[in-house]
Amino acid sequence: SIYSTSTVQADEAQWREALQSTAIYLALSQYSNEQQDMLNRINLDTNLEKIESCKNTVKLLLTKEIINYPFQYQAELEAMSAFSIGGPDLKAHWKKTFHTRIVQHNVRIAALYYRQIHGKRLAQLLGLEPAVLEAEISSMVSDGSVYAKIDRPNDIIRFAAQKSPEVILSDWASDISSLLHLVESTTHLIHKENMIAGQ
Repeated sequence: SIYSTSTVQADEAQWREALQSTAIYLALSQYSNEQQDMLNRINLDTNLEKIESCKNTVKLLLTKEIINYPFQYQAELEAMSAFSIGGPDLKAHWKKTFHTRIVQHNVRIAALYYRQIHGKRLAQLLGLEPAVLEAEISSMVSDGSVYAKIDRPNDIIRFAAQKSPEVILSDWASDISSLLHLVESTTHLIHKENMIAGQ
C-alpha cells in the first residue's frame, strides 16, 4: 500500500525503499496463497527490474527449483535498511527466519519432485545437517504445509501419502472409463469418415 501511493511513486528514492521492503518482507513471510499472489504481483512490476537483488530473490522464490544457501544476492539483500530495523538482535532473528524460509521452500520443492528420498541425500542436496532437516520437516508437517513421513531406521523420507486400495481401484476405474469413451469417440469418427468417403 505504501509503495502504491502517488507521492511515493513520484519520488524514486521512496518507491525504491518501499519496493525493497516489500520484497524482503514477502521473502520473510510464511508460505501461503496470499504470499505467492503478492510475489507474483510484484514480479510483474517494471520497477523491480531496477533493483536486481530483489528481482532475483523474488524470481528464486517463485521458481520451482532448490535454492542454494547462501545465494548470489543474499549479502546485498541483508544489507538493505528493511533488514536492519530493530538493532543487531532483531537483524540476527531476521537472518535466521530468512534461512528457515529458504529451507522450507526447498523442502516443498523436494516434496514436488520426490515420492521418497534418503534423508542424508536430501540433507546433502539442501546443504543441511540431517538433524536440522528432520526438525524442519517435522515442523512443516505439524503446521500442515507439507505431507511427509520419516522412517528413521532406514533413513527414508516419504512425501507421497499411501493410497488405500479403494482409492487405487477408483482411479483405475476412472481411467478405464475415460479410455473407453475415447475409443468409442474414435470409432464413431472412423465410421463417419468411412461413410463420407463411400459416397
